[in-house]
Amino acid sequence: MSQPQNDGKVVIELQGIDKRHLAYVWEKMKRGDELAGQEIFIGRSMADHPQWFPHFETIGLLEGDDELPDGTNPFAHVSLHVLIGSQIFNQNPPEAETFYRMRLRKGDEQHAIIHMMIETFQRHLLWAAQHRGPDGQLNFDMGAYAGTLRKLWHLKTNKLWRRLGYAEPPVPHEGEGP
Repeated sequence: MSQPQNDGKVVIELQGIDKRHLAYVWEKMKRGDELAGQEIFIGRSMADHPQWFPHFETIGLLEGDDELPDGTNPFAHVSLHVLIGSQIFNQNPPEAETFYRMRLRKGDEQHAIIHMMIETFQRHLLWAAQHRGPDGQLNFDMGAYAGTLRKLWHLKTNKLWRRLGYAEPPVPHEGEGP
């Protein structure tokens, strides 16, 4: 799942959404077909990223590395959007839906809220990868993640982003950041 590199970095590999399924959802969206089930999360996540529409058009045509020159992997990123969307929809953990709802009430944009949650989730995932159990297993602490969401949901937007290590709220997909 993850392994330390020689330079001390940790690489975490999550199983993303199969590209064939992404291509299928993309084609349905282009035809205007109704999406159902998880296709809704996938479709919304793809629609939230118009800068990557050309990449979605070519899903499956090229094999190999999907990383863009800026270091972003659109398919991994969409997978994280879907994961967070699923947490919100299924209320698993319940704090995910509450966090989302409370941030909407505070006036945050939907896409920015998803990025707040992705940033929080990734930090907990990285911690779990760096502190494996004696058996080498990665043990993600959903309770700790939920607790962090609880601590963050009441904060003003600027303060929340500062807690996450940003001087200013990042603009999704511009420069560094989520």
